Amino acid sequence: MKIRLSVLLLFLSIVSFGQKKDIQVHNTKEYFIEYPKSWSLELSENPSVEFILKTKEQKTDPFRENITLVIQDLKEKDMSLEKYIELTESQLRNMMKGSAVVENVYDKIRKRHVLVYSVNVSSAYLKVKQHFYKKGTQVYILTFTALKKSYDDYKRIANTVLNSFVFKPERK
Repeated sequence: MKIRLSVLLLFLSIVSFGQKKDIQVHNTKEYFIEYPKSWSLELSENPSVEFILKTKEQKTDPFRENITLVIQDLKEKDMSLEKYIELTESQLRNMMKGSAVVENVYDKIRKRHVLVYSVNVSSAYLKVKQHFYKKGTQVYILTFTALKKSYDDYKRIANTVLNSFVFKPERK
């Protein structure tokens, strides 16, 4: 059943991108994600940050919209995904004054939690969409960050990239 669902998700992500020649695939032992060839992939030296995907630089817009993947190990905390989301929301309220949660929902089909919020960081008004997955003792946090004014311009392609993230089936 898990393999069929993985194959179905892979097929849907490929179809949603259209032409295969316009995408790149970042493939690891644990997961893969597809992104437009026009975006750049930077692998991180920080052990908890896997990668950063960035849009092309533009002279008129110095901010580069991006998607990051952070992996946090909860081995010592014994925390459910629901508790982790509650903690994240609490940190947003306490550390990022003026932040506003726009969407907070658990996607039962894809087994992920989706959190969308706006926040002001160093006088930049940002809108952020996060997908949280729990696998074993680790939480995978896939985050799309954009300027609030350009969020809707990137929303479709960002959602396609976020939705292309798939865990590979575990081999026994």
